[in-house]
Amino acid sequence: MTDYRKGLAIHLAPGGIAKVWLAGPCLTPIEVGRFVGEIVPQGPHLGKAVDGKFARPPNEASRAYIEKFGIPFDSW
Repeated sequence: MTDYRKGLAIHLAPGGIAKVWLAGPCLTPIEVGRFVGEIVPQGPHLGKAVDGKFARPPNEASRAYIEKFGIPFDSW
């Protein structure tokens, strides 16, 4: 069947894996890519944070979670 595909879906999986699917109405999705993310050692601001602090500090609930459990890089 030849028909147009109009949907692009990005699925995230544990371990920093992302899969990209192309889909259309009444058509089987086609996987178009599989990508593995990597941790950037400089952090979210690429080492440009002021005095090693976040440009926008996390809220109290987030800060408490990070202090207790750390940042869960391997969980998604």
